[in-house]
Amino acid sequence: MRDQYFISKIWRLNGWSIFLLLLLMVLSGCQAAEPPLSPAATAFKKEVQECLDRLCQGVVGAIVKGDVAALNETLKHIEPEALKLCRMCPFRIGILDKNGETMTVYPFKAEAMGYYAQYEGVAQTLKNRQINQQRLYLQDGSQIYLIFLPLLHDKDLVGIMVLSLSAKDAHDRWGLTEKEFQDINFNIKR
Repeated sequence: MRDQYFISKIWRLNGWSIFLLLLLMVLSGCQAAEPPLSPAATAFKKEVQECLDRLCQGVVGAIVKGDVAALNETLKHIEPEALKLCRMCPFRIGILDKNGETMTVYPFKAEAMGYYAQYEGVAQTLKNRQINQQRLYLQDGSQIYLIFLPLLHDKDLVGIMVLSLSAKDAHDRWGLTEKEFQDINFNIKR
């Protein structure tokens, strides 16, 4: 009889422990998905997301067809309209196929053509199909920010749109620091 009393006490203690543990797990899962952004990061994110939304609308069909001429024509017509949202945006747009090979760059720059699947941002985007970003150093020591947007057609990854801009331009235009750029989660819409 005494053993049953002792077992029931332990069970009540463990029951409360389990309840408290579950409560802690639930409460920790209810935190904000993204920490508050600085005003500079918020403005940058808003303008970039608006540009990305407009830019990706017309390019998926051309990528599926593998029609680089149509892709260039689409970017030529869409880009001025999309970038009206962010006047004087210093972006360069690259389109990669689903293997990480450059299909086109707008405005065109021959040095930007190549195979980029080994780059961390491209590899992550190919793997997880989410928007990723990365900071790179150029040979002259300057920094560029890259934003990788997966392009989907019927839930299949058909390519990646890459927005590139210099860190200096981002700082001059938005007051954006490297840490602020790295802290932005473009997968969370606000």
